[in-house]
Amino acid sequence: MALFKTCVRNQRADKCYVIYIRVTHNRKVAYIKTDKVVSSKGVKKGEIIDSIVVSDCAIKIRKYIDILNFEKTEELTVQEVFSLLVNRKEDISFTAFTQIFINKMINAGRERPSVNYRNAIRSLCAFKGADQFSFSELNSKLLNDWIYSLRETNSAKNQYPKCIKTMFDAGCNEYNDYDRDIIRIKNQPFRNVKIPSVTVPEKRSIDKESLLKFFSCKDETLNERELFAQDVCMLSFCLVGMNTADLFDVDKDCLKDDWKLCYNRKKTRDKRGNGAYIEIHVPQFIRPIFEKYRGTNKLFSFSDRYKTSDNFNKYIDISCKKITQQAKIGKVTTYTFRHSWATIAQNDCNGTTEDVAFSLNHASAHRITEGYIKTDYTRIDRLNEKVLIYVFGYVKF
Repeated sequence: MALFKTCVRNQRADKCYVIYIRVTHNRKVAYIKTDKVVSSKGVKKGEIIDSIVVSDCAIKIRKYIDILNFEKTEELTVQEVFSLLVNRKEDISFTAFTQIFINKMINAGRERPSVNYRNAIRSLCAFKGADQFSFSELNSKLLNDWIYSLRETNSAKNQYPKCIKTMFDAGCNEYNDYDRDIIRIKNQPFRNVKIPSVTVPEKRSIDKESLLKFFSCKDETLNERELFAQDVCMLSFCLVGMNTADLFDVDKDCLKDDWKLCYNRKKTRDKRGNGAYIEIHVPQFIRPIFEKYRGTNKLFSFSDRYKTSDNFNKYIDISCKKITQQAKIGKVTTYTFRHSWATIAQNDCNGTTEDVAFSLNHASAHRITEGYIKTDYTRIDRLNEKVLIYVFGYVKF
């Protein structure tokens, strides 16, 4: 156990002394500076004689002893004991830590997935009725009640609790030293919490006839932004349901001289061993759209028009709404074209579920086997050609 003693060190120019609490641990010494100061009259032969200062420091020392009684300090250095006492907070702020966690995600280029984490902590704060709360305030009852309040949602009831659990676990790894059994976050609120599954939403695909109505709609009331949205959606559909985030982000050098588009899917590039790499042949009939929107810094000029991929996606969705009204078809968003490509590929072009998953760049269930096999991306091109011929008739591929 560490030993404590109130002491002074060097006299200041004004003849006063700053009060320190000396910590001795494993025959090493450190000094904790206090906010107390005494004049030379309060010190005699190096010992503090000011009774008020001595009493206040005794209270601090008792507090330090109480803290160390709950910790295993045998293997700690004196500097680690010093840090434990000086930097300790009785309640570590969970909300403050989540902000740090989310900022790290954004700085690492994971701005899009960080939105779910930010929405999750906002939802929990709103339910709790508090903008700030500590790790120790999270308990199973609070979490179960909060999850129950999300029961009518399709995905939030699953995604939000998972985000909170991920951040809670990250906080435990940050503040707890399991190797030396120094546990600052002691509660385990998720032990008695069951996170519900996602409710599978209604399929978001549209059929061949609706696709043709969407792309052929050239009503005079459509403005430049809506015609622009048609072009973007055509790119997405013909490039095997390529996401707007990838269209926005793809670099110039991803397009090769043989019109092969090679890129890493943004959503999963950091989660997959192959970086979510994919190759897609660009059909001839959409190559003019590539030229029309040739970018300055990126392959496409979309990043020149919009600040973020989220804004880009948002405004395409807004424009799609106007087009669907004019074309008299059901709801369409940017995701519709990815879902529609997949549905047509399997139901109308005899593609297997595995072929469709491979074409959409989903993680494979045969990762070990794939390690033995050289990837053949022309499988995607063959299936894509079937889909485009089925929808548009004969196309130059």
